[in-house]
Amino acid sequence: MKWLRTIHLIHGILFTLMLLSGLFLYGTTTRTWFNQIGFPMVQFHIAIAFLYCGVILLSMYRVGRYLLKKPPIKKFNFIWMIVFFFLWTVSGLLMYFQAAVPTGIRNGAVVVHDWSTFLFIPWLLTHTICHLFKISLPWPNWWNSQAVLPSRIKENILDRRDFLKLLSFSFLFLVIGGWLKWNLPILTVAENEVKRRGYFRIYNVTNDFPRYPNNEWKLTIGGLSNKKVEIGYFDLFRLPSTTIVDDFHCVTGWSVRNVEMKGILLKDLFSAYGIEANSEFVTAYSGDNVYFDSFLTRQLLDEPSYLIYEIDGEPLKAVQGYPCRLYHPDMYGYKSVKWVDRLEFTESRKLGFWQQSGGYDLDGYL
Repeated sequence: MKWLRTIHLIHGILFTLMLLSGLFLYGTTTRTWFNQIGFPMVQFHIAIAFLYCGVILLSMYRVGRYLLKKPPIKKFNFIWMIVFFFLWTVSGLLMYFQAAVPTGIRNGAVVVHDWSTFLFIPWLLTHTICHLFKISLPWPNWWNSQAVLPSRIKENILDRRDFLKLLSFSFLFLVIGGWLKWNLPILTVAENEVKRRGYFRIYNVTNDFPRYPNNEWKLTIGGLSNKKVEIGYFDLFRLPSTTIVDDFHCVTGWSVRNVEMKGILLKDLFSAYGIEANSEFVTAYSGDNVYFDSFLTRQLLDEPSYLIYEIDGEPLKAVQGYPCRLYHPDMYGYKSVKWVDRLEFTESRKLGFWQQSGGYDLDGYL
């Protein structure tokens, strides 16, 4: 039927765009590449998801009625799609409105969103390849056509062959989906560093990051202040340190609970060097020469803000911002500028990288 083919085509196009954009966001390299060229992949993914939801909701009733008269495999495809549609929609909404959702629930939503995608991929590939190349899987005749159901099926009793087929296909799809999920690392670690899966998701705006051989890093503090100061890596350890245990939150929905972080309160740093700000605004610049974000001066000096140089008892990894990064416990992770190497006090407040590129909130409070 023409209307069904049209819906199937629209569904296929939107689903492909949604899946690809989601995978691009999940992969560190692709996500970073789209950041570099300035393409708003997050907003694109969300827009396609809303269009996809609209198509599904508008066509669900009519397609469902049509498929009631079709073979069991057609009904199964429809039900299978609806189940995953429900998982994606609910978890996606929880991630989108994550500021109003408890941490445990939104973390669960991220896991469900990821796993439902990767577990669906094997079925999607099977369905697509079989249709494109007209391959017939060894389904029983009653499953693939309008043949009369065997008595054992009517009575919901599977024989050994049916049970083994069901178990084998289910196990195969689970293994393939899990393998895909596991081999797209959450944490990209360079060179010989140890991978820690299921931990921080690394979001960069460049596909490379600063390296500081022999700890040749300096933090420059200047602009509208009483003096300009340069602080070296080893100078950090001569100042009183503070250790906190806090939950690290990302604006995309995931969190890392009970992270132990060690560093220096910025107000202690300013006090030790006798630095006085003569401006209401300050911009923090990253050593990658691309990323930056801005703050009210009081947010960094009157509120608890830190230069963090250890996480969980170990120095920051290079991809986490070594040798140090900003951290404000009451703000989202995008305010935590990695490889911070300059603080500049200014007359007016600048829009940070993600305020310009993604429309993120300027203050970034949780």
